[in-house]
Amino acid sequence: MPAPAQMTLAPPGRKIDLSTPPPSVSVPRSYHMHDGFYLRASVGFGSLGATFDDNSVTGQDLKGSGGALALDLMIGGSPAPGVAVGGALLGEGSAGVEFERGSLSEDRSLSLGILGPFIDGFPSANRGWHLGGMLGLARLSVEDTSSDGLSKTNGLGGAFWIGHDFWVADEWSVGPLLRFSGALSSGSDPDVHASTFAMTLLFTGIYH
Repeated sequence: MPAPAQMTLAPPGRKIDLSTPPPSVSVPRSYHMHDGFYLRASVGFGSLGATFDDNSVTGQDLKGSGGALALDLMIGGSPAPGVAVGGALLGEGSAGVEFERGSLSEDRSLSLGILGPFIDGFPSANRGWHLGGMLGLARLSVEDTSSDGLSKTNGLGGAFWIGHDFWVADEWSVGPLLRFSGALSSGSDPDVHASTFAMTLLFTGIYH
């Protein structure tokens, strides 16, 4: 009988290592991203107008409007990328607004200041378009004259705006901003109620 064939074992084959290392910790993007500390300063020029109802014996309100210089400051932070909240101080004034009451007219200085919380949002957190608004305490000041004794009124004011910022550095951008603002205020000496409206085009710089 022929000898049985001797069985041999094939050498073990090489195994392919399919394991992958765990992913590294992600690093949030910060370059050209609107997040973190927020600081915006703006300067511009626009139109400021006011109407004073002071129960004049003539039965007519004092009304006026004119060009005005505006200065804004906003400081805050971002609870989420593309959203900023904080406090804002908006101010504008004119050295010569032409006021009229019936057939009488005179030039008087006029200024409006609004202080309160704001929100500013960027639909795309790494791009420039943004829109926002604020509500707060308002003070309206008009040049006092012997004719009516008007001086200062206090009340509530607000504003909303739309603008576009262009990146000039990692965290800095600049651009135009169109702002609409207004206030309702009153005073007791004399008894007066005032309404104010302003439309302003500003040049703004922002760190965000």
